[in-house]
Formats: sequence, structure tokens, C-alpha cells
Amino acid sequence: MIYQNLIILTITSLIVACPGLQHNNVHNWSRLKSSQTVQVSSMKNLSYKPSWCTCSSELIDVENETDCHCEGRNLTEIPQNLDNVTRLSIANAKIKALREYGVGKYSKNLKDLFLINLKEFCYVEPYVFRDFVKLRTIYISHSPKLQYLPAEVFYHTSKSFKTLRIIYSGLIEIPDLKFLSKTDILLQLDFEGNLITEIPENSFQIKTEQLILDNNVISTIQRRAFNGSEIGKLSLKGNKNLCTLNELAFDGIMTIRELDLSSSSIESLSTKGLEKLEILRIQNTPSLKEIPSVYNFKNLEKAYLTHPFHCCAFKFPSRHDPRRYNEHLQLIKLSKHDCESKMKMNESSSVLNYSIRNVRAIKLNESGRMTEALGLMDLYDTTEIGIDNDIDRLGTFMNGPVDPHDNFEAMCGKFNFATNKVVSCFPKPDALNPCEDVFDTIWLRVSVWIVIALSVVGNVAVLIVLLSNQSEFTVPKLLVCNLAFADLCMGIYLFLIALIDLHSKDEYFNYAFDWQYGMGCKTAGFLTVFAAHLSIFALTIITIERWFAINKAVFLNRRLKRRTAIYIMICGWIYSIIMAMLPLFGMSNYSSTSICLPMEVKDYPDTIYIITVLGLNGLGFIIVVICYVQIYLNLGNQDFTKPHASNRDMVVAKKMALLVFTNFACLAPITFFVIFALAGHSLITVTQSKFLIVFFYPLNSCANPYLYAILTSQWRRDALMLISKFGAFRKHANRYKNVYRHPSNSIPLNTINGSQCSNLRKANGEKVIMLCN
Repeated sequence: MIYQNLIILTITSLIVACPGLQHNNVHNWSRLKSSQTVQVSSMKNLSYKPSWCTCSSELIDVENETDCHCEGRNLTEIPQNLDNVTRLSIANAKIKALREYGVGKYSKNLKDLFLINLKEFCYVEPYVFRDFVKLRTIYISHSPKLQYLPAEVFYHTSKSFKTLRIIYSGLIEIPDLKFLSKTDILLQLDFEGNLITEIPENSFQIKTEQLILDNNVISTIQRRAFNGSEIGKLSLKGNKNLCTLNELAFDGIMTIRELDLSSSSIESLSTKGLEKLEILRIQNTPSLKEIPSVYNFKNLEKAYLTHPFHCCAFKFPSRHDPRRYNEHLQLIKLSKHDCESKMKMNESSSVLNYSIRNVRAIKLNESGRMTEALGLMDLYDTTEIGIDNDIDRLGTFMNGPVDPHDNFEAMCGKFNFATNKVVSCFPKPDALNPCEDVFDTIWLRVSVWIVIALSVVGNVAVLIVLLSNQSEFTVPKLLVCNLAFADLCMGIYLFLIALIDLHSKDEYFNYAFDWQYGMGCKTAGFLTVFAAHLSIFALTIITIERWFAINKAVFLNRRLKRRTAIYIMICGWIYSIIMAMLPLFGMSNYSSTSICLPMEVKDYPDTIYIITVLGLNGLGFIIVVICYVQIYLNLGNQDFTKPHASNRDMVVAKKMALLVFTNFACLAPITFFVIFALAGHSLITVTQSKFLIVFFYPLNSCANPYLYAILTSQWRRDALMLISKFGAFRKHANRYKNVYRHPSNSIPLNTINGSQCSNLRKANGEKVIMLCN
């Protein structure tokens, strides 16, 4: 007998330790003799300690229920020394299998069974619950080795069984639920957090309030997977691998009220079988390109989607799907025609019936037998001609013909003749994610095109003029060229936004997905962020260079060299490119708005990115303010009779101050409101913020070239010299030919005196000897 028991124990350990073996040998194990099983069980029960379990009792619905919780790493079998248990939970144990001999003792009273965090648990024996007359809940969680569940587990389960939850375990396929009752309504079937890869055809044929398949690795839902089911809520959220749904995936569902496909990767949604759907959830699913027509859903009341522009499909069905809209109009037209025909038949029938009854009633009244008249009126069968002859409407027939409007509902029912169905949809469209136009007002659209023209033309002109004269390509010109290029990028960004507004006029939501998730929006977003950072960087370097040139004018040989300036601007380009690329790699997002700005703040990386941008821009602003305060203080106390002092420096300082503060005046309002928005206090509406972003944000890009170049005499001289090379404006250009160009001064050669010559020699050595002679 001892050797026999050891053999059985060995077989048991092999089957339990190997999921594949136990899956293929379920019936082999059931053939073991029950007497031997009892002996093995009795041997193992010798090691159980009562201290592993704690029990408590309470009176619920006039019935005493006992709740027992058992926990311990040394616990390897279901305890057998518990009495009248109705609720049993086992946690953090080394139990490997659930067998009939282990839980059979509790079959008469057990209602709820919980198996929690059993790392070695991998097998449930068939027919294990067949004699449990009160069982209502099976809960298994965090059991990674449990891969399969035999169909016979649910054989002959009790009528009170309502809840099955196997969550965050190792299931790799949908359990076969064919033995579950097809007539009784379950409360919940939950298979969240497993390793299920597909839902085959006819996987579910049940009635349940909730069917949860969240956070699996489902990639395929085959046709008619839920055939014949009646489901209150079907949840498939968190299945990142779910890209494509079969066109008939939901076909055959008898009833479904709510569907959740959030956080998946689906690109389209087939509505076959979803006609009775009331609530649709597809949140955090940026891959969904287009939402089905509202006319594909008969009962849809609420929709929680990913993009605001998807909600526009419910608001403007005629623009979203013209074919389905026209079909709906035809249906309305035919239905109204049928109703009108019925109404006309009803009117004529009512008049005829009224005349017959009236004549009969008059004759009967003449003989003084009104009661007989009322009785004889029932002899006329009005149902044959489409008239309801119930007793409530008898008075109406007696007093005259039926009013067609009063009888409308009886003829046509409660048919909805509205062309647009009202669906509560979230997130709602707003100014940054519009339904119709990117620029929702004419004046904003015209203003943007004016800014584009001024920005592109002005900055291109500045770049051409400055780059054409390489012999006088000084450090300030190098920095100004970088600033002009940044502003040109901003103008190109605005041009791209204006183009999509023009292309998608009145129905932007139909183009929103392709634009916001295509290369167009990513390019536009990259350009604007790159331009903004490069512009601020260049302005900061320009300010520092002016500060050193004016405040440290005595150090003529220590001014910023062109080679050094080139290296500095290379660093600025690298910094700007990195900041512009971060939203392409998950830190914020260019696709969150129609104007392609990284305004999405969903998690900490997004918040860190926005704060970093604001912080670096703020640092640049502080540096600029400090430098210009010192410049003004220095120039205000300067003795202009000294050789190193110059009115020209003062003029340049004033112009550069106007330039810099114009740029930061455009950015300051946006920065101010963004900081408050991040702190959770929105001071302006979305529409007002769009005005700031679209109009003020790029305004400096068209103002800069005119402030620092086109309106200055130096740029006009360079422009005339360039144009004169092509034969135009030569007389005007000749005025500037006999002028010595200095980084800070323009000196006509015929006015150079001895003291100026001396100063020029000090500044430039022997290069000006010929000019002085």
C-alpha cells in the first residue's frame, strides 16, 4: 500500500508540474481509483495547521455565512478541517491543482471560492464543481501557470452561479463555456490580464451583464465570435495588438448595450451586429481613422472617442457620409409618404363611418331608443378599413370625424423624422480641434495670410541681401541670418496650416486624421518648434554680442569672432532640432490639435517637456533683460566725446531692444496662460487661446525682418548694391560706394580726418593706412 501511494503521488506531481501533460491527460487522471485518492488526501492532511486559516461568521439574509481565509507558503492543498464554509479564499499558497477531493467536502455550502496569487497553480480538474448546489462565484487571480480550463469544469454548475473571474493569470485561450447555462443571466465573465491571443468563432454563446477581455494580447476576433450572445457590456480595452476586426466579428450578437474598444490599435469598426448598441467607447485609440455613420446605430446614445473630430461625424452626418445620409432621407420620405397615405385613408374612412353611424343614430333617436343606437354601432366593423374602434374613441366618432393629427401616432407610430440623430459624444470639438474650419473666422483667415506674406517675403529678402555680400559678412549679420531663417520657418509653418484650412473648407473633420497623423502636421509642428527655439537662441546671442560690443568697447580685440559665432549657432541648431524632435518620440504630441502644436499633457514626460520649454525660454528672456538694462545704464552714463563711444551704438542698441522685446511680447501672453493652465487654472477659453496661438505667436516672424533689416539704412544700402549689379538703381547705389564700412560705423571717405584715422588704425591696424593717406 505504501508503494502504491508513492506511485500515485509521483504521477500527481508530474501532471501538476507540466501544464501540457495535465491538459492532455485530464481523463487519465480521473480514472484513478477514488479509494486511493482518499488515502493520499488523508496522508497529506496530516500536515495541516489550523493557524493557517482564519474564519468569521455573520448573519446575512436570515442565513449564517462563514467566511474563511487561508494563507501560507507551506499550504499545498485545500484545508479539510473547516466547517460550514460559505466563502473560502486562499492566497499566497503553493497549491498546484484544484481537485474534486480537495473541495468536495464543501460542495453543499460553498458559495464563493477565491484563489489569489497562487504562483504554482496550473490545473483545474474536470467536474470539480458538479455537486456544488449553491456556488455563485469563482475567482482566480495572479496564477501565471494556469493556461487552460477544461470545459467540464462548469458541468452541471448550480443555477445560482453568476460570476467567473480569471484575471492576470496565464490563460492562452478562451475557456470553453458550453456547459454554462444558456438561459440564466450571468453577472460577470472576466478574463482580464491573461495571454489570450484570439477569439475564435462561436467562443461565447451566453447571457451576461458583463464580458471583460481587457489587457490581453488579442490580435484577432474571428467572424461571429459572440454568436447568439446577449451581453450588457463587452469590454476589449487594452489589447494593443488588436489592429483589425473581422467585418462580421460582432455579427450574431442578439443584444449588446455597451462596447469598449479603448486603448487598442483598431483602424476601423464594423457595425454589423452593433445596431442596438447604446454606448460606444473607443478612447485612447489614435489609430482609428474613421468612425461609422451614425445611421448604422439605431439606439446609440453616448460615444466616448479618442479624437474630437470623430464626434463631428455625429454632428454633421450629411458631410461625414453623404451616401448613408441620402439613404436616410429616402427612408424618411418613403415613411412620411406611407403615413400620409394612411392618414388620408383614415380621414375618408372616418367620414364615411361617421355618416353611417349618424344616420342610424338619428333613426333610433326618433323612436326614442338611444341606448339601442349605442349598441347597434358596434355592428359596424371599422377595423376592416383601418380604424381603431376601442371604447375610448367612441365619443370621437359620435361627435364627428377623427382629427388626422390626433390619429397620427396610431397610423405611423413614434417614428422619428429628424434628419440628425442626437448623440452625446466626447471629447467635444473646440477651437483647436474644429469640425468645419481650422480658422473659424474670416478676419483670422485673412490676417494669417497677411502674416504669411509679410513673413516669407521679408525674411527671404533679408537672407538674400545679407548672404549676397560675403565680403562684409560680419558676426551681427551671421546672427541676423540665423534669426531670419528661423522666422522664415515660422512663416512656412503658417503657410502649411493655411493650406489645410483652404483645402478642408467647411468639413475639416473629414481630413483631420490624415492631416494630424500624416507627415504634413508633423512637418509643420517640427518647423514651428524648431523656429521658436532657434529664434530665441539667436536673439539671446545677438543681445549678448551687443552687450559686449557696447559695455566692453575698449576690448576691441576680444569681440566675438565669426568662427566662434558659427560654433555657437551650430550648438543652437542642435538644441533646436532636439527640442523639435522630442514630440515625435512621445514627449507631448504634434497630432493633438489641428494647428500641430505640442499641447498634449497626458503624463509626466509631457509635463516635463512643456515646463522645460517654458523654462529655457524664460531663461533667455531674463538674460536679454539683464543685458539691455546694463546697456542702457552704460550708454546713459557714457561720455560721447571719447573715441570708443558712438551714437551709432546707441541707435543699434535701441533698435535691437525694440526687436527683442517685440519677440518676447508675442510669447509672453502665451507663456503666462500656459503656466496657469498647467497649474490647473484656465484663465481664458479655448477660442481665446487659439487667437493668441494663431495670431500673436507667429506675429514676430513677420515683424523681425522689418525691424532689424528692411527699415534700416544699412540693409537698404546692401539691397541697392545688390540690385545695381543687375543694372537697376545704379545712381542710388553710387552714393554708398565711397563709404568705409565698420561693424559699428559708416564713414564717408572724403570726411575722414586725422583723429578718425588714428582711431581706425587702433581698431584695424594697417588695413586703413591707404584710406588715411
